[in-house]
Amino acid sequence: MTQQKANKGPFSKLRAGAEGVLDKSNTPTNGCNYQDLDAIVQELQVHQIELEMQNDELRIASEEAELQRLKFESIYDLAPIGYFILNNQGIIEEVNAAGVKMLRAGRAAIKLKMLQAFVSEEHTDKFYRFYRRLVTSHDQQSCQLKLITHEGQNLYVLLEGRAVPISSKCYVAMVDITEGIESRQHLAETKDRLELALEASSAGTWELHLPSMRFFLDENNQRICNATEGGFQETYTSFIDLVHPDDRFKIDQHFRTAINEEKEIDITSRFTNGDKQCVANIRGHLVMGAAGEQRFAGIMWDITEKRRLEEKALHAEQNERKRISETLHDSVSQLLYGIKLQLGQLDKTSKPAATERLNQLLEMAIKETRNISFELAPSTLADFGLPATLAELSERLSTPKMKITAMVSGFDRPGDPLLESTIFRIIQELVNNCMKHSGASYVRISLKKNKHIEITVSDNGDGFMLDHPDHRPRGAGLASIKNRLNVYNGNLMLDTTPGQGTTVKITLNG
Repeated sequence: MTQQKANKGPFSKLRAGAEGVLDKSNTPTNGCNYQDLDAIVQELQVHQIELEMQNDELRIASEEAELQRLKFESIYDLAPIGYFILNNQGIIEEVNAAGVKMLRAGRAAIKLKMLQAFVSEEHTDKFYRFYRRLVTSHDQQSCQLKLITHEGQNLYVLLEGRAVPISSKCYVAMVDITEGIESRQHLAETKDRLELALEASSAGTWELHLPSMRFFLDENNQRICNATEGGFQETYTSFIDLVHPDDRFKIDQHFRTAINEEKEIDITSRFTNGDKQCVANIRGHLVMGAAGEQRFAGIMWDITEKRRLEEKALHAEQNERKRISETLHDSVSQLLYGIKLQLGQLDKTSKPAATERLNQLLEMAIKETRNISFELAPSTLADFGLPATLAELSERLSTPKMKITAMVSGFDRPGDPLLESTIFRIIQELVNNCMKHSGASYVRISLKKNKHIEITVSDNGDGFMLDHPDHRPRGAGLASIKNRLNVYNGNLMLDTTPGQGTTVKITLNG
């Protein structure tokens, strides 16, 4: 009967083990033959051993459970993201240290409070839909929300949760994504401001990917370059083909030099936009990508209107100079010359020394007036062209200490009056700089016209260190030259060495 109970009971293995222990420890009872009593004692001893073994196993299981609880509690509380345990009504029953830190409140202010209480008003409906899906589907759900911390700060979070039906609980993980959201918002605002600025300035962005030589233009630049109707293959070659034929070689050389020497790009180019010609300024610099690839990125803006206004200003300046020159020539010079003739009619025997002195002063005044008139707007430029005007300039400005020569080719026929006036003003300013600063005894002017117009003014003067801050060219004269160069998309190159003179070479697209 005892054996049958052992086989049928839930602790049959424990009972068998206990009986084995008892059989080994039992001894005869001094010849007493009380079988019923022995059977009862044996049964009680077996039950005692069973209970002792069960107690040992329960103690071991309890210790293991406590160890697992401590491990779970450590992982739960020390996790870097927030963990919340909610009941079916959305009330927070448990929260770890990261969740407490996120909500900027103590555990007492968070536990037994609805998580919805921390959700911002505009995201309340979003949270409600998330929690309904969580408790009804029993699948993992996710949602991005904006919370308001206990201290009133905005907190953007990603919620990941799952419901456990057997415990009627919802386990929710919370990840702080505030920094990423605010960075994206700041980037979007910066992008919007940049687009507004580019739109207001008629500008756009471009990018040249160096490994593949792919060339990208945004919509504004496609409009500037007249690439909106197709034909632009987003390659460097396709971009160069959009440039005005007279500027292609210069633009290509500038880009290749910038790429090879890793320099900034700053150049002006013309584009043929239908029946109109568009002028754009292109600027950019080298950028290193996250994967180590190199690219040039920059902006391009339409300066056609600015160029038109500069040309208009040059015309106005030229007209004003011409008006003042004609006034000096036709009015002041004639008046001075008439005074000289009247003085010649006086009796020279009365005061010959005083009369001679007056004649000398008048002669000097007439000569100075003619020089001023020539500098403002030389009449020979309109009447005889650049070769004769530069020859006269060389003769007027040459002195015993400085000889000036001029050589002109390609200007046999009259050209654009504004262009020729600009060339004259540039040369005049460069020669004046030589006279003031170079200490030279010889100045050579060279003017050539082929595909482009080349102006070269060189001297044998002192020269200077171009990189030295005190020797960098500055002043109104240089600014005036640069303004004139902008109108004709010109370039200026300066070559100078201390003790070996200075050479200035200018190229114009006339």
